[in-house]
Formats: sequence, C-alpha cells, structure tokens
Amino acid sequence: MTVLLFIATITLFLTIDYFVRRNKKTAPVMQPIPIRTIPMRTPAGIFFTKSHTWLSLFPSGKVQLGIDDFVARMFNRPEIEMLKNNGDTIKKGDAILRLKQDEKEVIVRSPIEGVIELANMKLAKKPELLSEALFSEGWAYTITPSRTNDLRAFYLGNDTRVWLKEEMGRLRDFFAHMSAPVPVYLQDGGDIAPGVFKNLNKEQCKQFENQFLLVD
Repeated sequence: MTVLLFIATITLFLTIDYFVRRNKKTAPVMQPIPIRTIPMRTPAGIFFTKSHTWLSLFPSGKVQLGIDDFVARMFNRPEIEMLKNNGDTIKKGDAILRLKQDEKEVIVRSPIEGVIELANMKLAKKPELLSEALFSEGWAYTITPSRTNDLRAFYLGNDTRVWLKEEMGRLRDFFAHMSAPVPVYLQDGGDIAPGVFKNLNKEQCKQFENQFLLVD
C-alpha cells in the first residue's frame, strides 16, 4: 500500500510539472509597445531659420511666419502672446512672440525686416494649431518683407533636415549639461518629449532661448 501511495504521489507531481511546463511554452510573450515618434515636419517650399521660425513665400512677395516643431513640441499647450500688431514695422531680431507655460517662457524673434500685415489672433486662442495645422492655420504673422532676397540665407528642403539633425545634437548636449538630475527629455529615437518645458526652471528656459532662438 505504501508503495502504491508513493507511486501515485510521484505520478501526481510529474503530471503537475508537465502542465506547468506546457503553459510556460504556450503563454504569449508580451512585447513592449514602441513609442511612435513623428519626424519634425519640413514641407517642401517652406523656409526655416536659425531662430526656429518658418516662412512661406506668397507670389505677391508677402510671407507667412510661424514657429517650427523644434520649439512647438517642447510645450503641451502654451500660452501664446502676440507681441506685434497689424501695421507694425519690425526689424531682424525683434521679439514677436512669447510662449509661456507654468510661468516659464521663451521669446521668439523675427528673422526678417518688414511690416506686419496681419497677426493671427486665432493662434493665441487655439495653441493646439501648432500640432494640428502648423503650416495652414498655425502661422503667427503675415509680413511684407523689406527684402525677399533675405530668404536665400535660410534653410530649404534637404538643407533643413540636415540642419535640424545638427540642432537635435546640440539639444542633447544642452540637456546633458544640466547641473541637476533631470527626467528624460528625449523619446526613443531622439524626438523631443512632449511638454519637456515643464521640467525646466526659469534659468534653463532662458539658456535655451539664448542658445537656440536668437537671430544671428
């Protein structure tokens, strides 16, 4: 009787072990879901500048001006203040936009000289246009430039993509040299983590502005 009980116990344990091993083999392996990153938008025919603004040239010679993804993606939903009005004359380097979030702000400056024909107040009311319709409804100003030849100094097409790649390298260095421990600022693949500005202090925001948004 003892022998039979021993054999039954061994058989039971072997049976349990078999099913446990089989379940381990057939159980689906959960793979991590990759974060899908969207490349920065650089449409054909759009000029980009070192101050991270873009310009679209009309046949009339007027241009529409806005900010690029490099700046826009650093905010979740910024407060946008239009610093110029219709009819204002602007010079290269003049402050034209203030982007603010949680009392942290940066100033965007004009890369050209000219006259403001129209300020897009809709952008100030709907900052989501920066992500939803950047190159159609997300412009900031329509400007009559003093010299359209100035656009030749800006980036266009493949030159824009090469320059943005270099800018992302500079941005990685900028974050790497932060004096205090910081959270992750860049997603897998190198794109800017949305809303990263909330992790910067006021001094770091000013440093970012001085390094990336000034007009040469």
